[in-house]
Amino acid sequence: MSRRNQYRNRLGLSAITAVLFVVASLAFAGLGVVVSKNRVRAIGDEQRKVEDEMRLLNAEILALNNKIETSLTRDRVQPRLTSAGTLLRPITKHSLLILRPLPTPDASPTIAQTTPETH
Repeated sequence: MSRRNQYRNRLGLSAITAVLFVVASLAFAGLGVVVSKNRVRAIGDEQRKVEDEMRLLNAEILALNNKIETSLTRDRVQPRLTSAGTLLRPITKHSLLILRPLPTPDASPTIAQTTPETH
């Protein structure tokens, strides 16, 4: 019977505890790596979804801007303004008022520069 007990008790309690501790530590480290990689992958997937949504929204904004530009062309707006009875008229080259540039300031002030403003 002593031989049987001798084979059974070959490893001590401290050795079994140390082996279990090392195995548990390696299992927790492996689990941490897997959880971390899964989290990074999930964040990457979420980022791709957001980028795709941003691309779609930018395309929609461009389409709306093009629609606004085409709906506000002169050919489309002028009949609506005319039917609304506005007094707007097309601007022609002859209807523009061209102003001469202001003279450079010199030593003698003009009447406009010496007259005090009244409000």
